[in-house]
Amino acid sequence: MASFEYRHEASLRAPRDDAYAWWTDFTPDDHAGERTLHGTRSGLRRDGDSWTWTYEYLAMGLRTRWRWRVALHPPQWEKFHGETKLGTLDGIITFQETPGGTRVQEVGTFTATGLGRLLVRVLRKSLTRLLREDFKEHWEEFREERGSR
Repeated sequence: MASFEYRHEASLRAPRDDAYAWWTDFTPDDHAGERTLHGTRSGLRRDGDSWTWTYEYLAMGLRTRWRWRVALHPPQWEKFHGETKLGTLDGIITFQETPGGTRVQEVGTFTATGLGRLLVRVLRKSLTRLLREDFKEHWEEFREERGSR
């Protein structure tokens, strides 16, 4: 097995447009602080509804560089693609209106390449956990900024 899927979601007491606008505001470097995925971003560029950048993350004592490309489809979803030496990550994040708020769901597939093929069993568990924690931290930050739970 050289690839695996993951998914996670959050329920928010906020309008979909607000959640989508906050999530897709790429101007703050949101991995610079104390986070599960701590990193440094460079090369942020926008071309219409597409964004690209590079992140150098530090997680579990390891440093890895990812190149990201995100295509926005406001206000319902975004498509993302990330590349690193260990593989690629492709997925979508959807924003669905619900009574009293928004349901945000991320679904993705990691495909191991090169050395990643040898490490895919370890990557599955650790990368899935890191992505889940990162997703959770982002939406906790959103709730704190809005003063809601």
